[in-house]
Amino acid sequence: MPQNCTTSDRLLDLAFVCCPYSDHGDLRRLAADDLVCESCDRHFRIVNGTPILFDESRSIFSSEEVAASSDVRQFPADLGWRYQIRRMIPAAASRDDSFSLLEKHKGLLPADAAILIIGCGLGTDQYAKVFPEAHIFPTDVTLKGDAVVACDGACLPFRDQTFDCVVVDQVLEHAVNPTAIVSEIHRCLKLGGIVYSGVPFHTPVHGFPFDFQRYTPLGHRMLFRRFQGLEVYITQGPLSALSKTMIGFCSSVSNNLWWRRFSSAGVRLVVSPILWLDRRYSWARELSIPAATAFLGRKQESEDSPRTIISNWSNGHPESVSQG
Repeated sequence: MPQNCTTSDRLLDLAFVCCPYSDHGDLRRLAADDLVCESCDRHFRIVNGTPILFDESRSIFSSEEVAASSDVRQFPADLGWRYQIRRMIPAAASRDDSFSLLEKHKGLLPADAAILIIGCGLGTDQYAKVFPEAHIFPTDVTLKGDAVVACDGACLPFRDQTFDCVVVDQVLEHAVNPTAIVSEIHRCLKLGGIVYSGVPFHTPVHGFPFDFQRYTPLGHRMLFRRFQGLEVYITQGPLSALSKTMIGFCSSVSNNLWWRRFSSAGVRLVVSPILWLDRRYSWARELSIPAATAFLGRKQESEDSPRTIISNWSNGHPESVSQG
């Protein structure tokens, strides 16, 4: 598949793209803006070249609502001078460890790997830098970002054992049923395929109203017990947690916009110069307040029992449990 093909060409060329409903039937294009499932006869819209493929019996999202907001930019606050200042004085350590972890383990993947990104948002071109020969499929529940397919991670419109790698970063906390997403990831990954997952633990409510879950490092690992654990990684440590808590506390004191801006800037100025200390915690299993964690795993046929996972976690073997 050529990298520069259009979204609609990708859809028609890829045999593993299918109906998001449980029959996973073949999709046939009827018109420039219309797809039909040859198994269940359901129709799906294409908006600005991007197909909208939801199983609305299993998703909280509506295809009509997604289509109606297709011309709205995702994360409009990530623009302008205030955004640039926030980047200069961050509130927390960077969570871009997905790229370093995937780079570290990219030898487990073929050069032309098929990589699915669930909840891609903006900036998926960074994955192309890590995997220049890969076929990357960014998806999201919205058309506001970089998605080439709008879909729900709990009902993915891809065939079984399609992908070599799946990335689901800072997404599962926003999911009503994260277990269903993990099950779909397992279904769509090839045996031996890699999954990268990043989730927060100690962080304020965000993405309102779609914020439902928090995971301890071990809870995060337990969620992926159908996968061999390669690495559990603390992406943000206690200083990041403290910074976020202080900013959240100050914003709770008053709703005044300028108070929120100045208090946030004050906390950032104090904490950002010492955020590097977050990287000094080597005993992640004993870290009581991590702000966020990452899990890197490999699809296996069997499921590890909770007893086995807890025992391995306690002994630090065989999977690596580390702080960056």
